[in-house]
Amino acid sequence: MLSRPRLWTPFFLLIGGFLALSATVSGKDCRVDEDLLQRLVSVDPQQHLAAVEQIVRQPDPQLLSSFREILTRKDSSVRRRITMLVVQAYPEDAFSFFQDCLEPFDLHRQEAAAHGIGYLMDPRVAEVLEKLLSSKHREIRIAALRGLQLQCRNIVMAAFQRVIGASQEQSSMVAIDGYQRAMKVLQKSRLKSPTDPDLLQAWGKWANSSISASARKLWISSLEPETPLAIAAATLFESNANWLGRVAPTAGLDYQFSMVNLVSDSTKEITIHASAADIENLRSLSYDLDRVIHLRTASDLLFINPSSLSPRWLAGTDPEIASLVFNISGQSFLHAGIGLLNISYWEGRVQDAHQATVRFARGSGRFIDETITDETGQQLWKMKVHSWFDGGHFPENITIHMTGAQVGTRKTQLRLELKFQQVKGQWLLAEGKTFERTESGEEELRAYCEVEPLSPPVPSPVPGEEDPSDDASGQGSTAGSPRE
Repeated sequence: MLSRPRLWTPFFLLIGGFLALSATVSGKDCRVDEDLLQRLVSVDPQQHLAAVEQIVRQPDPQLLSSFREILTRKDSSVRRRITMLVVQAYPEDAFSFFQDCLEPFDLHRQEAAAHGIGYLMDPRVAEVLEKLLSSKHREIRIAALRGLQLQCRNIVMAAFQRVIGASQEQSSMVAIDGYQRAMKVLQKSRLKSPTDPDLLQAWGKWANSSISASARKLWISSLEPETPLAIAAATLFESNANWLGRVAPTAGLDYQFSMVNLVSDSTKEITIHASAADIENLRSLSYDLDRVIHLRTASDLLFINPSSLSPRWLAGTDPEIASLVFNISGQSFLHAGIGLLNISYWEGRVQDAHQATVRFARGSGRFIDETITDETGQQLWKMKVHSWFDGGHFPENITIHMTGAQVGTRKTQLRLELKFQQVKGQWLLAEGKTFERTESGEEELRAYCEVEPLSPPVPSPVPGEEDPSDDASGQGSTAGSPRE
């Protein structure tokens, strides 16, 4: 009996050795994780890219708690790296991870979470971001707006790929649902904070034709009825809603676009086959497939969200002409140039814009011209309609003078001549020209484009059936990726 305890000695030694080995292995694993994390946050691109690739190949859920702490760092590039890594490597854990990062409050971590959650196609995202729009911190509100815009962007990116022929895949119901939920949040938030400049900018970018039409009606209803302002604005909106602001296309468009930069001798051709839905969706990227060229006007701003511009009626000496004046300070997207989608030649942008004046026929509401000035009253831009198609719904010839055009890093004077056509009832650019006024005072042609209507593409044959045509795809050259 006295010798029995000795029988247990080897067993205890074995258990002790196993525990020591486990501790060593565990300690070694911890050191490996620390090394990995150090490489992940390194300023050396080779190190952090290698760390990202390793985690994407073998995502370890235990790393998420460390990621949560890293997101409290001030370095925005590190936080963005972690955010995108979670989206890519941990799709099933991403929503709960970002939601957990919202509490307890940390400015940097909450900002990263608000942005990161916007990448997820989850029906709960819009509700989370709506709450963050009420934050007292502007950084959080901006991040939440970016998240909402990412929700909208999913269907827009799919439309872009279809239009350039890179893909025929349709937007998923999840993406459409995300867009609709995000737009409802933006609409509710705009009504709560109608003067918030960040919200107005996001609204101006993503509001579609139906939402813009509702915004115009809401603003008109808020005015004193039968006043000159109410009567004039209603007339202007009714007469020009077919081509200004966010327009709902009645049908798709098919055409060949060609442009040339005469200074660099560069050329580009793009074939477009776009459905009505794709045309409307791409307007949020400032791509108008009916106008074709790059063009954003002060009148577009007025038609999208008039209440944010505080328009007022301007009495004139001509009883046949009405005028509306509105403030556009801080609006940065006024531009015009020869181009299509994400490609442009000699695109001029207007900076320091302060006030816009739109003149139109008092009886019919037909648009005459718009003028943009800076704070000193100096003219920066003037757009004029010279002729209309029969019926008066669409302009036929438009000129734009930019006396303060920013082209790249320099300022110059540009003039655009635009001629339009009607194709099966659809308004479409026919040709465009950009002239620059040189130091000698003479104008020289800098860029030119033309649009040739095409027949719709022949549908792809059903698998197993013979292709009836050698040109069944109907797609042309691609135009790369959309700009941010």
